Amino acid sequence: MDASVRPLADDPVGLLVGNAVAKGARRLQKAVRMVEKGEDDAIHQVRVSCRRLRSDLKLFKKMLAGEWAGALRADLAALAQACGEARDLEVIAALVKETAHGEDDAEHVEYILSTLTAGLEQAAARSAEVVLGEGTATLLRTLETTAAAPELSPKAETPCGEALPQLLDGAVRLFAREADKLEPWTQDDDWHEVRLLAKRVRYAANTCATVLGDEAKATAVQAARYQELLGQHQDHCAAADALTALVTDAGPERAFTLGRLVERHRAARKPLRAEFLSLYHRS
Repeated sequence: MDASVRPLADDPVGLLVGNAVAKGARRLQKAVRMVEKGEDDAIHQVRVSCRRLRSDLKLFKKMLAGEWAGALRADLAALAQACGEARDLEVIAALVKETAHGEDDAEHVEYILSTLTAGLEQAAARSAEVVLGEGTATLLRTLETTAAAPELSPKAETPCGEALPQLLDGAVRLFAREADKLEPWTQDDDWHEVRLLAKRVRYAANTCATVLGDEAKATAVQAARYQELLGQHQDHCAAADALTALVTDAGPERAFTLGRLVERHRAARKPLRAEFLSLYHRS
């Protein structure tokens, strides 16, 4: 199977599986090279590449045979997790800097940012070591081999035009089922789960758009809108949690500044929740 061939509606969906793995391998290889060169946003791109390919493998789960997909998803998850701390601290530090203002003690804010930045540098070094290690090189070789001849189930012979609408609809329905449960007072973890499902819909729609065209592209655009709002919400939740963790080692005065910042990030959730719910229920 030639993964470079663009599938048509009458082609077996298995052809798109090979394409997805091949594209995933290229994305990950490019991100690894960015890490090698020390480029900005490199660690984040590794994480995104892993998540995108894991989403594709999940989308095509019923089309796959054997244990290879589960093993690949586990390896991709481990690599993404190794990059997670650095990316999270980068986002949190930027958000804290953005939301701090003149009423806050400047010395305390600087200390907090320095602490976060020090943690970021250490986490980035650990991430780079994993990304540039032999495990990642082995993963890339496995992806290239798999893309050329993935082990598929009989369902992979289903024409793309028949299979892809069903697969995409499944991702959309799962997102809608969980999004329908959200209320302004719903726990942070539930909002986070819906964000992940919105991301899965976006990835699935982009993959299916190769064959389905404009309709799938429109689904991807809508999912991206949801993901953007829910991503901002998650960033504020993560910032509040990270700052709360710093309180233990802070003196009373710094703890007061940390408390102000924590409450600011928690308060930022409310308008984002309202905006998402308004957008979602009128879509």
